[in-house]
Amino acid sequence: MHKKRSNHKGVDLMKTKRLFFISFLLPVVLFSTGFAQDTTEVGLPEGAIARLGKGGINLMRFSPDGTRLAVGTDVGVWLYDVPNGKETALFTEHTAQVNALAFSKDGKMLASSGYTNPVIQLWDLDTLSKLSSFTLAARHDSVTVVAFSDDSTTLVSLDTLGDIIYWGVNTSSKVSDAKNIGSYEVAALSENGSILAIGDKDGEKIHVWETAEGRKRVTFRGHVNFFKEGPDADEKEADIRALAFTPDGKMLASGSEDKTVQLWNTQNGAKIATFKGHEGWVTTVALTADGGTVASGDTDRVIKIWDVDTEREHAMLIGHKNTINALTFAPEGASPYSGCLASGSADGTIRFWDPKTGRELATFTTGHTEWVKAVAFSKDGATLTSAGHNGNVDVWSLMTRRELITFTATAGHSDLVEFAVFSPDSRFFATQGYSGPIAFDAYGWGVRYSFKGGSSVQLWNVGANGELRGTSPQIADTTEALNFSPDSKMLATRGPKNIQAWHMETGIELFHINTGNPFPRQLMFSSDSALLAAYGPHGIPRVWDTGTRSEFPTFTTERAKSLAFSPDGTTLALGHRNSITLWNVAKTGMQERKMIHSNIRPFNHVLLFSPDGKILLDAYWSGRSSLQLWAVDTGRSLGVLSGHTEPIETLVFSPDEKTLASGSQDGTVLLWDWNSIAVNIKDTQDSR
Repeated sequence: MHKKRSNHKGVDLMKTKRLFFISFLLPVVLFSTGFAQDTTEVGLPEGAIARLGKGGINLMRFSPDGTRLAVGTDVGVWLYDVPNGKETALFTEHTAQVNALAFSKDGKMLASSGYTNPVIQLWDLDTLSKLSSFTLAARHDSVTVVAFSDDSTTLVSLDTLGDIIYWGVNTSSKVSDAKNIGSYEVAALSENGSILAIGDKDGEKIHVWETAEGRKRVTFRGHVNFFKEGPDADEKEADIRALAFTPDGKMLASGSEDKTVQLWNTQNGAKIATFKGHEGWVTTVALTADGGTVASGDTDRVIKIWDVDTEREHAMLIGHKNTINALTFAPEGASPYSGCLASGSADGTIRFWDPKTGRELATFTTGHTEWVKAVAFSKDGATLTSAGHNGNVDVWSLMTRRELITFTATAGHSDLVEFAVFSPDSRFFATQGYSGPIAFDAYGWGVRYSFKGGSSVQLWNVGANGELRGTSPQIADTTEALNFSPDSKMLATRGPKNIQAWHMETGIELFHINTGNPFPRQLMFSSDSALLAAYGPHGIPRVWDTGTRSEFPTFTTERAKSLAFSPDGTTLALGHRNSITLWNVAKTGMQERKMIHSNIRPFNHVLLFSPDGKILLDAYWSGRSSLQLWAVDTGRSLGVLSGHTEPIETLVFSPDEKTLASGSQDGTVLLWDWNSIAVNIKDTQDSR
């Protein structure tokens, strides 16, 4: 998902074409769930004033009495009160995703850890404060699963290096030497941590280990690695994606990209059942305490309930709009949702179901956006609009920092939006994406997908109560880049061999440029819309004059992963793998002005100039999400803003230039007090 030249190339001026608009979106007014704390301000990094969104869902766990639901997300742990649905806490001391959760047997403690986070946090649920932490030896290690012993005095963990570690809860130190079980793709611990299951990277074998001895008990084989079935098979459709035990560890369920769920006896090594019926990859599984029922969720938005005794499908649960990320059964007891099934989806919702009848009991909560693709402020600065990976659009009040409205496509939209862009005034939204199974990495950032085909460009009028202005027959399905002009009057699209620009009010095609191949995959206008640049990792940057439709002479042969024009249009910044080059923009062409040497930035670059043009913001990912600030005149580092746990996708300033918004793959938007940041930078510079 990261995405030639001769002097003044000719342009084909074609007969007048217009954009045509069809279809619509349904606006949904969101309800307030109530807050025990203002979670938009919890755990914010220095310089940030609010966090919008809750982060994508990785896993969920009910407390032993069923009164609390802990949700591990890309930004921390959310704790919900099950009877009333209120958020009671947000634990954000993790520096990355939370992929591992466990309640103590008495429900008074919660352990959490996760991706690129070599620390296990232990939380006191009576005081909602941190009790202690356990630090792994390797700085870049990650924890994938944790569990408490029966007496809650010991914590068991498995890290990505394959080490099983026993920790003393009271001492926060290891109580035994680590035992290594090698590499794996997915893992699960029994409720008391005594038994571990791992799915092999080859997608065929599941190994069951006794954690105390570090001894392998049994190996299961049953899931199909399609690659080994024939020369035309797809190697990617092989992974075992989900594992889950019954509380006593005697039964294990597994779900795979072979679209089956299999049930195993961990005592004698026998296969109990194979459940077939999913049409998408199986991404999550759960078992009832008695082992009589299995639940499984897939990339096709479907949850299935299986009866173990009859080995047949009992119910199919429909309601989610995207991949099912997590499932868990509530314990039987006094909770009003006793014995229910909770499901968390990439559509941002958690739903409760009656597994006996298949009836949805409640949409328990919303707002867990998986991935923010685009952000825009309204002209008056009163609202902020954000778009997710699935094309869903949320409008936020910047006064209350709550969602006002969400827009959901009724049909025909994409499973993953590759290109998503708002007009600068937030009135229009354009997307283009793909359909097919998509699964989010269980222990990291990124996605795995197998797309069946692309969608047409979708144009939305966000300001008209969510009305979708629809698709245009004039824009090819093979559109590979989209962007609006700064004045919001033009939409530029890039096809296989051309760039087209459309007038947003009249729908008239303004120009058509033949570009040839190969060609970069991103488009960017200068602040006055006089220039249009194309860039990306698959081609060298190119710039056109939109008035004359002529191309600037070739000025560099180095590919650029990011690009930004200064506010006055006189400077062009190009981001490369380990440097940024600044170019003076002149009518005669580009002249190199300065090179800024930076760290290696292999993924997801975003560049943006500050409103006064004096600071260059450089967002990149190199194992951590960083927003580096550079002095444009000297090329000197001015500091780093950190706070997102996954790559930043978009940066934009508010109309009054006082607030910076950053949207990330962690599913949140951070609002930064740019005035204070700029003052701190100036004070630091003056003191040198």
